[in-house]
Amino acid sequence: MQETIYEKDFSTVFDQLLTKTSVTCYRISEFTHIDQGYLSHLRNGTKNNPGPEIIMKISLALAYYSEKITLHDIERLFRSVGRSIQVN
Repeated sequence: MQETIYEKDFSTVFDQLLTKTSVTCYRISEFTHIDQGYLSHLRNGTKNNPGPEIIMKISLALAYYSEKITLHDIERLFRSVGRSIQVN
């Protein structure tokens, strides 16, 4: 059986990390200049599969606002859309 790169859908992982860090979409929007409405759509699953630039901006914002974010958390975000930053 071949292992898939996808962990879960992006909205699930994104929501889990927002909950873990207590960071809001508003704060991520302030840091990244990504529209807060778009971030909310990503969180609730009405939009999915953002590109790597959006994921990296979100990851940087989460890391900036919370010491709880790890490289493995960022890898989970990338894996949720079938990408990887190759953290072992």
